[in-house]
Amino acid sequence: MDLRHWSQVGSVLTRRPRWAATDFWAPELARRDGRVLVYYAAKSRRGQRCIAVASAARVPGPYRDHGPLLCSAIGEIDPLPVRDEQGADWLVWKRDGNSQGRPTPILAAPLAPGGLSLAAPPQELFRADAPWERGLVEAPALVRRSGTFYLVYSAGRCCGRRCNYATGVARSASLLGPWEKRPAPILTGGHGIRCPGHVGIARGPDGEPVLAYHAYVRGDPSNRQLLMSPLSFDAAGWPRVARVRRVVPRPPPERFEFATELSPGWEWPSGPEPAARVAAGRLVLGRGALSRQTGTTRFAAQAVVVTERARARAGLAVMAADGNEVGIELGGRGPVAWRADEGRRIKTSVLDRGSYRPLGQDSAHLRCCRSPVELRVSVGRRVTLALRIRGRWRTVGAPQRLPRWASGARVALTVRGPAGARAEFESLSIDPR
Repeated sequence: MDLRHWSQVGSVLTRRPRWAATDFWAPELARRDGRVLVYYAAKSRRGQRCIAVASAARVPGPYRDHGPLLCSAIGEIDPLPVRDEQGADWLVWKRDGNSQGRPTPILAAPLAPGGLSLAAPPQELFRADAPWERGLVEAPALVRRSGTFYLVYSAGRCCGRRCNYATGVARSASLLGPWEKRPAPILTGGHGIRCPGHVGIARGPDGEPVLAYHAYVRGDPSNRQLLMSPLSFDAAGWPRVARVRRVVPRPPPERFEFATELSPGWEWPSGPEPAARVAAGRLVLGRGALSRQTGTTRFAAQAVVVTERARARAGLAVMAADGNEVGIELGGRGPVAWRADEGRRIKTSVLDRGSYRPLGQDSAHLRCCRSPVELRVSVGRRVTLALRIRGRWRTVGAPQRLPRWASGARVALTVRGPAGARAEFESLSIDPR
């Protein structure tokens, strides 16, 4: 393990658990009693934010979901399985009070044997009380050195253009404290990065601790990268983080041609999981959306649609925060440009069907394609939507304002229509700018 060469080996949850609705968040893995446990946060169908657990015989899975350990209307997130000074298993997490204007304590509770439930009510370790924390502490990570626990945590606003995330540390001889905080953060922005935080701690090839964290690059609210830095200790016994050496300025171009099964990294960001399979070099997609993260908010994406079935309306979209999207789709009356703001979807323009050469002969909908249709979404200061059939590119509608960014940008292949709707895509390309 060199912590330089990485590969995606699978997914913890290949299907949405029945109890859960949205907002799958902040997983942490631990090896316990010959198996792997992963603790994660998600919003339940009742609207509560919960901490749940799944297990597997090995890291790649497959995983079995065991459901929530605890849920609350306030919200429980950022779980971290740890062992105390006696070697007993505990769970540390954040109560999400800031989402309701309340304090945000870091809590801890002992785990029952097997790690699938809590054995006692939680106890507070500490909460935000320093000016630089801006009223919020979260995302705990723990390391022990020379009999002392160091709890590394993040504070401030994590995400988006107005983020001010930073990372601090507290120390204690025992898990339940008392905890002493370092007065200033140990990790802040600068040197080409912004808003570093939500750290994980591992051992490097030489056995020394290494800090992994995310940070934005170049001010792009979607170009958030995984960075790693050695963790050392100063003369006063406080951790210090080495300056990041290299930041990739932009993600590489990607092209997907569906010659084999879907590679890891495809997501369905909202709604039920769509039917999706690869056949004869094409992606056959049912009603819904299948997406890829772009790693940037400045890119051009192109998709090739070859067939629509059962009154399907195939499309291409850029997705930002949940319910905030801009896209183009094919339709019986012509290609449609649309946008959604906070879940409210509207048509912004329709390119008259008579002004371009149709794909097929069915006047009700485009079923059988003489020539593939290319769809393009270009994102920069505005979003431009276009299509091409054989000839030149045609812009659909005026450039649109950007959707509201939150955790990042995704390009989505979309299909709308009745339950049996299907569309076939030949390729998708994403070219950062």
